[in-house]
Amino acid sequence: MGVEVCDPRWLTAVPGAELVVALDEVGEHAAEGHRVTVLIDLVPGNVSKLRHLAAEAVGEGARKVRVRPHGVDRVDLVYAAVELNRVAEDDAVEVRFDVTSAALLRADPAAFVRADPLVVKADGTVVPICAGLERYALGSLGPLDSLDDLVAAWDPEPVRDLCRVALDRALADTGPLVSWYEHLIRTAAVPRSWC
Repeated sequence: MGVEVCDPRWLTAVPGAELVVALDEVGEHAAEGHRVTVLIDLVPGNVSKLRHLAAEAVGEGARKVRVRPHGVDRVDLVYAAVELNRVAEDDAVEVRFDVTSAALLRADPAAFVRADPLVVKADGTVVPICAGLERYALGSLGPLDSLDDLVAAWDPEPVRDLCRVALDRALADTGPLVSWYEHLIRTAAVPRSWC
């Protein structure tokens, strides 16, 4: 199961985890010798700057660029996908765009009904899949708790139920690209009447 941490102090508690930080934190953590993934929140106001933001992150030492859209329309998603392809080619860096194709959702819906990766937030709270799903948190890492203990005591089925409901909603999205995590977060924000 993949694990992302938002603060390097959790790297010792979760060996092999991916350090994912904001653009303004990349240089500091890269200078400390960490392999850094930058997380760029793509919003309507920065779509045209995406290539510049990604290049800046790579210049600061990011080894991977991850882009998470919020409230971006279908046209901007396609534009961002093209720009990120250019970033990957021009900067020879791994790029992850947190969208999927509608065709893939329809072809393999079971691949989206899952409870991983796990995300360790800066305060040690462990949530499934992405920030925004705190309602489904496994608990918090602390001096007495290990990630293995939290996983062993956790029931992932409510997260899978959330994924099933979000999948039904995402399949109704008619664009070529679908912001899967955005569908999950919006679905999680609705009271659990669908359970």
